[in-house]
Amino acid sequence: MKNLCFLSVLTLMCMVLCLTGCASKHSKLMNSAQANYRANQPEAALHDAVEALNLKPNFDKAQDFVILFFNAAVESRENRIKALKATPDKFKWDKIVAEYQGLIEINNWVKNLPPTALIHKKMKQRIIFDTKDYTTQLGEASTQAAEAHYQEGVRIAASSEQPDTQKQAAKAFKKVEEFVPGYKDAGDRYESARRAGIKKMAILPFDDLSGRSRFYGALAETITDQIIDSVINDPSATEFLELVSRDQLDRIVQEQQLGLTELIDQRTAAELGKVLGVHEMVIGKITQIIYVPERTRQTTVPQQTTVRVKAGTEKYTDKNGKIKTRQKYRDKNISAQVTHYTKESTASIIGSYQIIDVQTAVIRDSARFNEKSEFKTEWGTFTGNQEALGQYYLKLCSVDEQFAPTEQELVLEATNKLARQLAKKFKAYAR
Repeated sequence: MKNLCFLSVLTLMCMVLCLTGCASKHSKLMNSAQANYRANQPEAALHDAVEALNLKPNFDKAQDFVILFFNAAVESRENRIKALKATPDKFKWDKIVAEYQGLIEINNWVKNLPPTALIHKKMKQRIIFDTKDYTTQLGEASTQAAEAHYQEGVRIAASSEQPDTQKQAAKAFKKVEEFVPGYKDAGDRYESARRAGIKKMAILPFDDLSGRSRFYGALAETITDQIIDSVINDPSATEFLELVSRDQLDRIVQEQQLGLTELIDQRTAAELGKVLGVHEMVIGKITQIIYVPERTRQTTVPQQTTVRVKAGTEKYTDKNGKIKTRQKYRDKNISAQVTHYTKESTASIIGSYQIIDVQTAVIRDSARFNEKSEFKTEWGTFTGNQEALGQYYLKLCSVDEQFAPTEQELVLEATNKLARQLAKKFKAYAR
């Protein structure tokens, strides 16, 4: 019976806490709604008010304001549409489409309110919103946006046969499909422009000028292979890019009896690129590989605190005048000494790369890199009273010492990180 009473009280307490939390949340939402309205953000105000009503459908404060916020939010978007239509911007319909999508979302917010939220708590009258269907207007705006991008694609495609130009035309035709799938022959035009916009690129193994290759192996080839593998397996990167594989590169070099010397500059890269039949060449060099061996530092940190300890018993007189015995306590200072260890090791690969236009021998893109791989571990030991340790050092002293990776492992990790970063850069360049 006692357990049943306890469970009943516990359940009641949970219900009270839940109701208090909900009340707090819907009240905060309504306060936020009014603040947003005063800040001339009616749509944010409407969203907060609707969320408050979803939490508490008969929340009269939200009911009082929700129509005001709704009308203001609709008026704000409709005014923006009117202003956009009056501008000469040829891509204004993109923004107008977004405005109509926003209007449809606003209307859906109030349409999906709980039925009880639409009956005013005090007035007992139904709340009626002046909702509209913007589907037709959205369709018309989408068609206008699609046509604008279609005409832009046609104009760009006719202006030049250069890959960069055809790439831009393909992007314009692809944009058409975002607004109206299957619009005219945009799909076919996109594919035609995309094929014409593909650039063929060769990535040569980076020159390793660090003087450390005998210690770490063929890092330059590893970087090149990983970059190529990452790019060719990413469809978004190969939309306008075709990479020459290492096997293809090696075969062509052997067939043409070409020599890949240790140092290739802009001019020789352009000449080699013409033989390979590519638009662009990527050359790079590793200038330094720096390894900092593991080192361990230690610091001593004193820890002190005060604890309550038993100090025998004492007699006392209770409120009824009876003499009783109770436990007596005293404060005791305790201390400990922590030895904090930090072990660190790093490896860095430093160099640069260039993307060369084969026809002009001009550098299209270039950057320096400094990729680092770091190892760091911390642990601790202590002497003295464990109870004197703070939470941080208590946790630190529970950690075991870890072994640092070997020099080769750390350099390889830096190599892999560098390959990922360069692949990311080349993908962005290709897009």
